[in-house]
Amino acid sequence: MSLIAVAPLVLCAPAGSPVGAAFFAAARQSGTLWNHGTPGVGTVAHLGMELLKARADIAPVHVPYPGNPQVITALLGNQIQMALLPPGLAMAQVRAGRLNAIGVTSAGRSSVVPELPSLSEVGVPNLQLEIWNAVAAPNSLPKAHVNRLATLLGEIVRRDHIRQKILAQGWQVVGTSSEGLRRRIAIDTAAMSDVIRRHHIRP
Repeated sequence: MSLIAVAPLVLCAPAGSPVGAAFFAAARQSGTLWNHGTPGVGTVAHLGMELLKARADIAPVHVPYPGNPQVITALLGNQIQMALLPPGLAMAQVRAGRLNAIGVTSAGRSSVVPELPSLSEVGVPNLQLEIWNAVAAPNSLPKAHVNRLATLLGEIVRRDHIRQKILAQGWQVVGTSSEGLRRRIAIDTAAMSDVIRRHHIRP
């Protein structure tokens, strides 16, 4: 019915790692000696890292974990050299100085973490990836009801106190029409399907 909120992923590295363009120079030099962690095969973080590897010409080896808490633990322990994490999980570690944030996967800077550069700013061209939350309904629901509910949801999430609460949890409010959600699903499905096919990703 409505795309509620979006967020970029944050490319994180252990504290003490190079930052900016120097990070990618080090990754290229290290080749397959570096590893990257994800919360599992086929997750957004995994597919996003395959996009990043192609755009940045790097080749870290994929290490899947049961979830993001284990990915963060591996980063903190220098067992992996990079990971894409949701801002709500990454930024507490970054702001405490326990992890480095290299940049975000949105096309430009994100209002969720405005202090971080986009990855395009640090030398990774043509990378745009966001995670999102939406409210959906069965196909059997009449279109008039769907449109009315989408309008109400958009109005609710854009109320200042609701928007601020969502932002504090690491999300940027959108509140689209039902057609806006359909377009987003179609665009992301096409992009991710291409990554899955090219890299032969299987669960």
